[in-house]
Amino acid sequence: MKKFKFKIDGSEYEVSVNEIDKNIAEIEVNGTPFTVEIERQEKSVLSINRKPAGKVNPVTTPTRLVSASSIKSPLPGVIVKVLVQPGDTVKRGDVLLTMESMKMENNILAEEDTVIKTVYVQPGQSVLQDDILIDFECTASAVQARVSVPDSASVIPPAPKTAATITVKSPLPGSVIKVYVTVGQSIKRGDTLLTLESMKMENNILSEKSGVIKAIHVVAGQTVMQEDALVDME
Repeated sequence: MKKFKFKIDGSEYEVSVNEIDKNIAEIEVNGTPFTVEIERQEKSVLSINRKPAGKVNPVTTPTRLVSASSIKSPLPGVIVKVLVQPGDTVKRGDVLLTMESMKMENNILAEEDTVIKTVYVQPGQSVLQDDILIDFECTASAVQARVSVPDSASVIPPAPKTAATITVKSPLPGSVIKVYVTVGQSIKRGDTLLTLESMKMENNILSEKSGVIKAIHVVAGQTVMQEDALVDME
């Protein structure tokens, strides 16, 4: 098994190539399994094939400095749907657009409350990795809406953190399907803490150590971003 590390738009991805049988490869991206087809060329270059999505036009990357208020394509692919337009106010976790990559549809989410400034892509358009998709307004006064907070009756108040507290964070953006633990519960290494749906796949988040649950930061149905805190334990 070969392992690789990639850093895309500030996010780190660990890719493991588990098995290659002829032109089919079994890989894992941050623990999520994928099956990809490999096209072998004369110079032994590996390329991932994707199914065609009709007539598409290549994206034209704006010839200007890319600021932190821009969102870029994490992978090569084809735009399937664009759900926002300039002037729209979006909340953290809202779906901005859907793109097809490696024969899977992936939702591109807003990382913070903001306002759409410019949309550079349209359905059916091909994009390359790091092509600019959307620009945002960066002024705080431009945003009035905020992420809705779950009903206070369902929120578990966090316990004070100590030096021994470990925070389990989300490995990928997605939606919490079910939480299996409660505050004060003793767990063992390998126990399932919660189930997270990401890229149309269910992923069990397991405890890496034995301990006691001190706080739970999410509820079922909640959208989370990569590196968001899920559970505190010690």
